[in-house]
Amino acid sequence: MIGGVAPHQHPEHEDVCAEGAEIYERALRSGGSASRAEAERAPCLIDLGLLHPAPDRQDVFLAVEAAVVLPRLLDTMERRVAVERERGARLADLLNPMMRLDVAEPVQGGPFTILEGPARIEAAIDEAANNAQERMLAIQPGGIRSESALADALPRSLKLAERKVQMRTLYQPSARYGRGLLEYFTALEDMAEARILDELPERLLLFDRSVAIIPAREDRQVALEVRQPALIDYLAGVFERLWSTATPLYAPPEPSVDGVTDRQRAIAQLLVDGHTDAIIAKRFGLNERTVRNHIVKLSDAVGGSNSRLQLGWKLAQAGLLDVPDVPDAERRVPPMRARPYAKG
Repeated sequence: MIGGVAPHQHPEHEDVCAEGAEIYERALRSGGSASRAEAERAPCLIDLGLLHPAPDRQDVFLAVEAAVVLPRLLDTMERRVAVERERGARLADLLNPMMRLDVAEPVQGGPFTILEGPARIEAAIDEAANNAQERMLAIQPGGIRSESALADALPRSLKLAERKVQMRTLYQPSARYGRGLLEYFTALEDMAEARILDELPERLLLFDRSVAIIPAREDRQVALEVRQPALIDYLAGVFERLWSTATPLYAPPEPSVDGVTDRQRAIAQLLVDGHTDAIIAKRFGLNERTVRNHIVKLSDAVGGSNSRLQLGWKLAQAGLLDVPDVPDAERRVPPMRARPYAKG
């Protein structure tokens, strides 16, 4: 049995076909190798790193233990997700200022249209939805959606579903705790899919590759209707990248390491970067009380703290922050305001 061979960085197959499973099992039972002809009939085994060319024979492929391959595949996937999340955060920082544009005089027609007031915005959304033929992509940040908002959106979504328009929506994790969201997607059956990400850019509605609607002001009382093809393609690309790193809406709860979840680690990073509870809450679609509860749990995980500065130092020492791999004597916590932190 040969180990220590790294799988491909981007495996094209995430499943093992029936023939591939038989070939792999036969290779294990026959001394740990398979012929080139067998390997070529099961490219999934090569893509996953379960078969690897022998260094001294061109006609032989060596079997790699699944116990060796699996951790490396998972590590590769985690690194890819981390890279995409970082890119998504950069895109969010880039686009958020654009989504807060305030125009003194309404501009109508052409590739951009200013929509003033909730009634005008809803009318534009209805028109775009009525013309959609293939898909609707949506980003809905801000946590839990109200039952009234879901009730208003359901008739429009049902009409899309009747026309076989595929719907995909990105939420923040707290959205799944709202009343009515499960019933909303149950009513849409298999025509709608939802995923979650901790951090999302501002709201986006994208219909086919023809029209997008985004906020033009932070209070969402003014929106921008976009029909410019290059910008539409760009927004669709942003959505697809975010979607590829998101998890299903009702996925199992995230596991914790030493009592700290991935979300709490992300909150810790923003905390030591100097962000207030209010800013952290907005970034994750949470309320400030929930953020404070997470910070209390972080403090408990490192034995307690008397201030945010001390908490940041302890978190860094415990390896819970994304700091450079340098000797402990040289390790520095990112600058932050040294204001006290008290439980409750």
